[in-house]
Amino acid sequence: MMGLCRAGYIGRRRSGGPSFPVVAVVGLLFLLFLSGPMFFHFFPALFLFGWLAFLVIGPVIRASARGVASLSERSFRQSNEKERKEKEILEALGRHGEITAAQAALETSLSVAEADQILGDLAKSGYIEVRAREGRLAYALWDHDRRELTD
Repeated sequence: MMGLCRAGYIGRRRSGGPSFPVVAVVGLLFLLFLSGPMFFHFFPALFLFGWLAFLVIGPVIRASARGVASLSERSFRQSNEKERKEKEILEALGRHGEITAAQAALETSLSVAEADQILGDLAKSGYIEVRAREGRLAYALWDHDRRELTD
């Protein structure tokens, strides 16, 4: 059974204090009451549009802010994931010197398709070189990059 201390009323949160919208509305009504009789002429329209803004525009703004935040978080996660995959492949290249997509998949946590795509992107960007050996494509670090790793 719910005791008196647990029974709430409109405008009270479980934490015990009044919610911000209730305090804001009561405060606004108090200030407008002090402003005099001019307020009561515009009160019905002000009251209607105030609640309309509070009930409609507020949730729309919150939903759009959440959407923007989730988009930026998703793009951040995707960029971190891509960097992690590239780092795995470059570490495998540093260990072996020359690697194929299948060997990269065996050396890393990537699939052959992912390794082939990342190796192709790195080659297109000029970070690694492509070598054709016995009918297969092998990827290797440039000579000056390889020398830096061994020194």
